[in-house]
Amino acid sequence: MVGCGSTEGVVTVKRILMLILGSAIAITVVAAAMAQSNDPASGQSTPPAPATQTSPPAATPPPDANATPKDETAPPAASATMKEQTPVKTNPAIERVKERGNKVSAKERESIDKRLDEIERQIENEATTKGDAAVAGRIAGEFSMTADALTAERSQYSRGWGEMLVAHTLMANTKSDVTLADVLQMRNQGTGWAVIAHGLGLKLGDVVPAVKTEGRVALGLAKGDGKPAMIHASSSARAKAGAKVDAGKASSSAGAGVGVGVDIDKATK
Repeated sequence: MVGCGSTEGVVTVKRILMLILGSAIAITVVAAAMAQSNDPASGQSTPPAPATQTSPPAATPPPDANATPKDETAPPAASATMKEQTPVKTNPAIERVKERGNKVSAKERESIDKRLDEIERQIENEATTKGDAAVAGRIAGEFSMTADALTAERSQYSRGWGEMLVAHTLMANTKSDVTLADVLQMRNQGTGWAVIAHGLGLKLGDVVPAVKTEGRVALGLAKGDGKPAMIHASSSARAKAGAKVDAGKASSSAGAGVGVGVDIDKATK
């Protein structure tokens, strides 16, 4: 019985040892397999995505794209330069008026321009007080125009009522080839009325009285007669024309005043 028990014990021990040995081997194999799977040198590791999947910078413009805007901006710059170098065209008629008109002495220019400016100021005040339509109707009747036509002219040339009255008074008396648009263009350029009037061949001594006469009508201080106040031709203009100018009577527009307003005679002395 003892021998049998010993044999069974030996067998049992052997089985245990084999089981332990097998477990150890299994653990070793599993550990080796796990180590191999984590090894960077093995072919099973996943390659880094940024290194292989990065797309080329498509948003970056090629050299040709950068060059195109520069090439497109070049022509406008060249055009601007050419425009600056292009001489401004002048109106020969206007230049002739300025050339003749600039012969007037500075003192006479200042005196005439100052008095005409005062008349213009009073007319603008009247338009502000009584309205544009009232002033337009008074002025237009003196130059065979409708109030609407005169209003359209004033809007077109962006000048005041007083300036429109002076311009039409001068134009009604000149035989020059200069137009109303030319006269108002000279005003836009800063040319004074004395220079313009003398350049148009008009006698400066008649300019202020004639404008004053029409100014009284515009202010409602005198009744219009539908005739522009007369301005005689200057002596130089008469000599150049080789003919005498009729010295007819001035317009009767300076008759008895009507309405209420500033005395234009006192204001422009």
